[in-house]
Amino acid sequence: MNTYEFFNRNFGKHLVEQDGTPWQAAQRCLSASHLLQTGKSSRLGSGWAVVREGCGTLQLKLDAPGLVIDARTRYEAFLEVLENWTGNPVILMAFDKKPLSIENLFITADLRAVRICTPKGVQTFDWTREPTEGACEYHRILWKQRKLKERENAA
Repeated sequence: MNTYEFFNRNFGKHLVEQDGTPWQAAQRCLSASHLLQTGKSSRLGSGWAVVREGCGTLQLKLDAPGLVIDARTRYEAFLEVLENWTGNPVILMAFDKKPLSIENLFITADLRAVRICTPKGVQTFDWTREPTEGACEYHRILWKQRKLKERENAA
């Protein structure tokens, strides 16, 4: 199964029709407006989403039965995934005003190559190693949160 099939099976199918190719359906999902719980509509233009086998979770309050709404920050959600790694594939997406481009949609299948998909590009890092100078934003922030959490748990 490729990235687009995984995305659609666990997330996209709850938001758009699955006609055409998996790439077309994923593209439509990432670029279309979706119904919010308020009755208005919005693109996936803020917050985050985590796509796992059998479960899509996102921050944006969409009216999408089958998806889980979660109010945590993107950093809290991504840290939870990385700290409780199961070895199963996952897609980590951060949304911004600009839509997430289909070219920036990747699966993370190994903690040594974590991929955070953003509208500005993909941030890739090795979660098994401490970030070095010049490390990407998500690696630095998530590592810092990891250390803070470890200190809190030790106290």
